[in-house]
Amino acid sequence: MSDDASMSDDESTPETIRIQDLAVDEIRELLTEEGRVVDDQQAAALRDFITEIGGLENALSAMALLDELEHAA
Repeated sequence: MSDDASMSDDESTPETIRIQDLAVDEIRELLTEEGRVVDDQQAAALRDFITEIGGLENALSAMALLDELEHAA
């Protein structure tokens, strides 16, 4: 899974949008569309975590590792 989403008015030249570049309300709206309800503080924390860990792919890998460790415990 990539941390980029392709969006463009002209399909021949996609514009890359990273989660780290979105405003808190945009992140919250996207999560709400997926059935996840978060407040502004949680959306900001998520954006900051993704930025600090080096992108969405790294964040997903870290979460998967933490899940494995939790199940192993």
